[in-house]
Amino acid sequence: MMGNTVGSQRNLTKRQKGILIGTLFGDGCLEKNGKNVRLRIEHGLKQKNYLLWKYNELRNLVAGKPRLVVGAVDNRTGKSYKRWHFSTFSLPKLNAYWYKFYRHKQKKIPKDILELLKLPLSLAVWFMDDGYKRNDCNALRINTDSFNNDEQKIVQKCLMRNFGIKSKLHRKGEYWNIYIPNSEAKKFCKIIKPFIIAELKYKISLTP
Repeated sequence: MMGNTVGSQRNLTKRQKGILIGTLFGDGCLEKNGKNVRLRIEHGLKQKNYLLWKYNELRNLVAGKPRLVVGAVDNRTGKSYKRWHFSTFSLPKLNAYWYKFYRHKQKKIPKDILELLKLPLSLAVWFMDDGYKRNDCNALRINTDSFNNDEQKIVQKCLMRNFGIKSKLHRKGEYWNIYIPNSEAKKFCKIIKPFIIAELKYKISLTP
């Protein structure tokens, strides 16, 4: 209880807001915890350094240190999924993001995405979470599987208006993703490169 009281007095810097927004478009999730909301961040073993980077950026908002979480054993493989995890305090300042990003407890593209997704830092964090370069060319994908086609079209408009990036919707299996074609990849990577951590530079390593 005391921890949440202390946490409720914490302010988010502009940089922390940028990271938060990118994380919410990506792998992060918000959880109702009593009156307020907390941010939950988890990444696999190979992305431990990335999680630690987020932890260090948000440290004043976090109660405990990152910890290794071991999931239930998969009956098909006999293996358990391990991941690194940390959560923030439950903060009144996060409540507004819950109402922006969640409808009926399901994550959605916010209606005010044009105002939210403005910083190159936010775009970089989203790409570090969910983006990758194709193996056969320089085209990039952002895994937006959980959003419907109408929402992804809204993302496309935002990328064009706020960053000057033209994108397409490409089908991958059953799902559609945001697709940055070869012609736009260099511009996109130039925008986010200053914010990509060393361990994830491979995601924007374009071939000549």
